Amino acid sequence: MCDLASFIPCPLAAAAQAFPEALACLDDRVYSYAVFRRRVVHFKQILMRQGILQGERVILLGKPSSCYCAALWALIQTGSVACPLNPALPGSAIADIAARLQPGRILHDTGMETALERIHVPRVSFQELEGQAETGGMDALTPMLDGSLPATMVMTSGSTGTAKAAVHSLGNHRYAACAANANMPLGQGDIWLLSLPLYHVSGLGILFRCALAGAAVAIPRQGAPLEEELARTEAGYASLVPTQLHRLMESANGRKVLRNMKGILLGGAPVDTVLVKRAWEAGVPLIRSYGMTETSAQLVATSPDATLEDLYSSGRPLMPGTVRISPEGGIEVRGPSVFLGYYEESGQLKKPETEEGWFPTGDRGYWDGRGRLFVTGRADTMFISGGENIYPEEIEQALKTLAEVKHVAVVGVPDPEYGAIPVAFIALRNPQDAVAETLNVRLRQLLPGHKLPRYYFPWPKDVPLDSKISRTSLCEEAAKHLRQ
Repeated sequence: MCDLASFIPCPLAAAAQAFPEALACLDDRVYSYAVFRRRVVHFKQILMRQGILQGERVILLGKPSSCYCAALWALIQTGSVACPLNPALPGSAIADIAARLQPGRILHDTGMETALERIHVPRVSFQELEGQAETGGMDALTPMLDGSLPATMVMTSGSTGTAKAAVHSLGNHRYAACAANANMPLGQGDIWLLSLPLYHVSGLGILFRCALAGAAVAIPRQGAPLEEELARTEAGYASLVPTQLHRLMESANGRKVLRNMKGILLGGAPVDTVLVKRAWEAGVPLIRSYGMTETSAQLVATSPDATLEDLYSSGRPLMPGTVRISPEGGIEVRGPSVFLGYYEESGQLKKPETEEGWFPTGDRGYWDGRGRLFVTGRADTMFISGGENIYPEEIEQALKTLAEVKHVAVVGVPDPEYGAIPVAFIALRNPQDAVAETLNVRLRQLLPGHKLPRYYFPWPKDVPLDSKISRTSLCEEAAKHLRQ
C-alpha cells in the first residue's frame, strides 16, 4: 500500500505547469517547458507500451543530449530506475556492470551496438525513441511521484576499489536541489551549461536544480572548447571541477567568459588555494562546494557573496544538522539528500551507518571558528611512514603550488624500513624544467621532511590528466618503476 506522505511533486511536471513558455533545454534546438514536457510524455508512452515495470533498472549509455535528458525524465515518470553509465567504458566493463545490476533494458546512442552485444536484454537507441510516431492520448506528466522509491543508480568513482552502485530516490535529488537553489539566485530565464556528465550525480543535479527553478539546461556540443560553449549558450551558471576551471583561467577569453557569469559551482576534487585566489582576483563568481555521490552532490557550499577567506573552505552545510565531525576527525553526514544505499547483487540495499544514523564519508576535516568546513583529505588514502600519518592530498596540494607542475598524484608504496613511503606521479608543463631534487628543495619550505616524495615518476601515458585518480592502479605502477 502506498504511503501518501512519501509522494512529492515531480520537478519537471511542476515546472511545465508553472513555466510552460520558459526555456527548458537547448542543444541543436530550443525547447520550452511545454514542448519538452510533450517529448517526455511521448517517451514515457513508448516505454509503457513496451511493458516497462516499476523498479525496473534501465541502463542509459550515451553522450549528453536533449533526447537523453527527456528519456531520463521519462524513466522517472514510469517509476523505473535510471542507471546512467559512462559511454566510454569498454564493452567488457559495461557487461560486468550489467551482470551486477541485472537491467530490464538499455537505452543508448546509435553506434554502441557492438559494445552491447554481450548483454542480452531488450535495447533501443535514443534516436529510435525519437523517431517513433506519437500516438496522442494523455498529454500530461504525473504530477506527484513516490519520492521514497529508487529513481537512479550512479556508479561511484571506485578510486579505492570496485565501483559501487549508489541508489538515490527522487526525494534525495529533489531535496539536494532545493537546498542548492536556496543558496544561489537560480531562476526562470537562467541557463546552466551541462558541463559535467550525466553518469555523475553532479551532472544529474543540474537537471533537478534547473527544473525546480524553471531554468534551462544547455547541452554543449561534443568536442567544442568549454569557453566557446559557455559563450555560445549564454550560460549564467556552470558546474566545474578544478581541472576545468584551471584550463579556463589559462586563456584571456576563458577568464572573460567566467567573469560575465552569475555562478560557478566548483567541486568534485580538492582545490588548491592558488587557483581559488587567482579566480577570485579575476572576478570569477565562485561557489565552493563539498559533496559526493552518496549525498546527491553538494551538501556544503559557500555563499555567492563569499569572501576569499570563505572560498578557502568548502563552506557551510546547506541544511542544518546534516554534517558532523566524528571524534576521530571523520566527516559524517545524514539528512534527506543522503542516498538510500548501495545496490547489492541480491537486490538489497546496504547503507553503512553509525548507530545514530550518520553515514561516514571516508573524508577527514574540521570546522573553523566560523562554522566553515575544511576538508583535509581521505581517511582511506592515509598511510603511515615511520610512525607518521601521511595524507597524499596534502602533498599534492603543495606540489600544485609549484609553477612547473601541471598535474600530480601521490601514493604510498611499501617500504621495508618505514612501512610506506610517499611517491609522486607528475606531469610537468615542460619536461625539462625540473627534477626531483629541485622540486624537493622548494617543497621543504611547505612540508616536513617525512612528507617529501622519495621518488618522482612521469604521469602514466594511458591515464588522462582530467580523469579520476585510481590510487590502486598508481600504486601498482609505482611498484613496477621501483622494480626496474
